[in-house]
Amino acid sequence: MKTPRTALASLAALALLGAFACESSPTAPGAANERPSEARSPAATTSDTQVALTAFLPAERCAVCHSSAPSASAMTSATGDDVSPFETWQATAMANSFRDPFWRAQVAHEVELEPQNQAAIEATCLACHAPMSHHSARLVGATPPSMADSLTSTLAEDGVSCTVCHRTRPEGLGQEHTFNGALPVGHDEIVFGPYKDPATGPMRAQTGFTPTHGAHIQSSALCSSCHTLFTQAHGAAPFLEQGPYLEWRNSVYSDESGATSLSRSCQECHMPDVGSMKIARNPRGLDFNIAVRPDVRAHTFVGGNALLIEMLRDNASELGVTATPQALERVLDATRAQLAHSTARVALANAQRHEGKLEFDVEVENLAGHKFPSGYPARRAWLRVHVRSGGQVLFDSGGFDERGRLNDVADEFALPHFERIERPDQVQVYELVAADASGRPTTTLGAMTRPLKDNRLLPRGWKPTGPHAAQTAPVGVDDDDFSGGADTLRYSVPLPPQTGEVIVTVWLHYQPIAPLFAEALRASKTPEAARFLAMYDAADPRPETAALAIEVFEP
Repeated sequence: MKTPRTALASLAALALLGAFACESSPTAPGAANERPSEARSPAATTSDTQVALTAFLPAERCAVCHSSAPSASAMTSATGDDVSPFETWQATAMANSFRDPFWRAQVAHEVELEPQNQAAIEATCLACHAPMSHHSARLVGATPPSMADSLTSTLAEDGVSCTVCHRTRPEGLGQEHTFNGALPVGHDEIVFGPYKDPATGPMRAQTGFTPTHGAHIQSSALCSSCHTLFTQAHGAAPFLEQGPYLEWRNSVYSDESGATSLSRSCQECHMPDVGSMKIARNPRGLDFNIAVRPDVRAHTFVGGNALLIEMLRDNASELGVTATPQALERVLDATRAQLAHSTARVALANAQRHEGKLEFDVEVENLAGHKFPSGYPARRAWLRVHVRSGGQVLFDSGGFDERGRLNDVADEFALPHFERIERPDQVQVYELVAADASGRPTTTLGAMTRPLKDNRLLPRGWKPTGPHAAQTAPVGVDDDDFSGGADTLRYSVPLPPQTGEVIVTVWLHYQPIAPLFAEALRASKTPEAARFLAMYDAADPRPETAALAIEVFEP
């Protein structure tokens, strides 16, 4: 009798032979519409070992054809770079969503604080951070896996892998019932892709799945399930923990009511266009006889969390990271480039020197298709405004120490939204500060009941009458200069007598983990928190720079 592992190897070998045989053969008429027998149906087996032949596949199975090879030109850019889906995905936050040490620490701490809700907390978090394992259980009516279960699951370890997105069906995407990680993955044998008329034979032979064109693969709604998350404290209304998709819908970038010249989907911003090429090669490392596809997008999923990529790089062995150091460095470079060139702009305007003061406006423009910052509440951005004359520093609001903590600020959660800044201890921080049931700021998701402050920069075109405005509206902001896509605030800096030339430098800084979120974990007794803090303390948590402006003012 064959064991599951032996059976898996035998089936994989047969599939490999089938792929060789049909790599250049046209698909038989009607083959894409054939209904496979129940014996080979992806829904026919239920164990985690066999799920690779059922609802989902580990990324390594996809890499057999969707990674580059020395003897194939497929998935190689015009500059000779490996831009294959497998290579570009491996080093991303998506691939490492289950390995993320901050997330693991936060989940463990949430359970530590509310052990009676452990099953619900872990199911909510694993639905998006280990979706293959979670949805495999759902599809067979099993109890959602726990964190302990997931630690031994290869599907969980694969994070947000290939078949998570490419197996998601279009029905219900962008609708409330598919939020909170409720991906519409079903009992079918379809893998969706962005191109029409795919060659179906090789993938059917290799995986049992039929590649099918699905326009929804290129839509922002595909991202909505995991990037719209509500949590709910006991006795409180649902709290929007993150809503990039809802924010995007209420912006000029949305295409859901018809595309415009400004429309941009999530994929268009976060998956770089790497040109035209073949998107697969055969398992022997040679090119398939398939069409060259235009406008191929790399699976780099560029975001803003450089700190996470650095921690994955510096702790790769302990975290089980499979990406190469070179791949991690490429994602790190892409992350910093996106932050520095495509996220925001700052400018100085309306400067005046009079009555012993220099006054000027700082104009901030959000270039992202959602709030900036967006996503998890630990993220923040702020303005640093530094004024000097010669070697003398005259003013510095938003300076920070070696651990990324704001100078001259006693309580970082107590900073309001400013319209005018006159002192160094006044800092414009763009952030979400959430309150617990008692009204105090909290870093615990399970305790968050409402926003005390949400002055994160709105996306361009956000309207108070637009979609989801009630859920994404600013909180604690009464400022006519704070609008969809922009904010303007006035600075007033006293100048000593006989001050000569003055140089003003403005940075817009970004930090994916505000120090107070990390410090809150020091009270945890969990090994996950201890591991994260050891990595965090060894890392450089100082902020990245999203925008910079320098102006010189003569006497």
